[in-house]
Amino acid sequence: MNKSSFLGVMLREFWGAWLVSAVALIAAYFIGAKNGTAGAWTAVMAVLILGLFEVSISFDNAVVNAMVLKKQSAAFRMAFLTIGFLIGVIGMRLLLPLVIVSLTTGLGLGQVYDMAVSNPDEYSHQLHLHHVEVMLFGGAFLMMVALTWLFDNERDIHWLGGFERRLASLGKLSMLAAGVSLMCALVVVFTLDEAHRYSALLAGTLGVVIYILVGGLGDALGDEGTDDALDVGDLVKKGFSAAVATFLFLEVRDASFSFDGVIGAFAINKDIFIIMLGLGVGAQWVRSLTIYFVKRDTLGEYRYLEHGAHWAILALAGLMFLSALHEVPEVITGLIGLVLIGLSFWSSIVARRKDMKP
Repeated sequence: MNKSSFLGVMLREFWGAWLVSAVALIAAYFIGAKNGTAGAWTAVMAVLILGLFEVSISFDNAVVNAMVLKKQSAAFRMAFLTIGFLIGVIGMRLLLPLVIVSLTTGLGLGQVYDMAVSNPDEYSHQLHLHHVEVMLFGGAFLMMVALTWLFDNERDIHWLGGFERRLASLGKLSMLAAGVSLMCALVVVFTLDEAHRYSALLAGTLGVVIYILVGGLGDALGDEGTDDALDVGDLVKKGFSAAVATFLFLEVRDASFSFDGVIGAFAINKDIFIIMLGLGVGAQWVRSLTIYFVKRDTLGEYRYLEHGAHWAILALAGLMFLSALHEVPEVITGLIGLVLIGLSFWSSIVARRKDMKP
């Protein structure tokens, strides 16, 4: 791809991400301007850093979401880019942390909001106090995402050869992914001090249960079956319900990816609106990448890319469990995912070259 065509792709396919980035940076400048010119530019830099941070830890999410979106309509993809973006940014990266602090402290949402604005250090402290529960929920949910795919015995393509084939064969055991995820959560729970065990166990169990409920609902509604009694109206309603269930699943998965980013973002900036803007910029770039992967059929062209993404998600789930016990730098989380996806990308290129040989 030459320079002009690269620029054309960046403008044509990612114009929405560029627009969101520009609006966020302008908003950050005016938010930071209350602390003078230096504060304004500090806020702009924080948004840029947070955006890059979000992309680095969620790139594997873009690959996995592309698997789902390639089966959906253009209208669904547009909803993912617009409505889903608003839910992901305002709901998951602003309101959800406020709700978590509200539930765990017993304060009203208004009081928590005032705390976040007027005393961001205390708000950050309260959110970090429940870091364990947040990591258990996100880790359990993402482990279900990874293991359900790795244990799929109907997959024909295996990146790691015999090892992945043996893993896939384990999928004949019903609900194995749930069992493994719960056992991993239990290992973490009983390593914690007694004061955190109950809430951590509840969080880990909820991560597994919500995956089963939302993912299972999407599968059930998505299976149109062969019932001749269903008329066109029934099929339309069923298709709409399946789309809603799939949409909810994507948003919950996005929330699981964002948990680590929201908590880690306080190390970069304490202003909840700057955090929302920065993570929102990254989230929009990730969603735009997802749509680009679907349009280009990137997963078909690079056959092992989704394998690398799921191994990266499994690694992220493991690191989230580990971070409930010991602090894990966010840079490690991002680098492991990028390395695994990079290796799978390179393997895909090598495999394609072999296929092209006479």
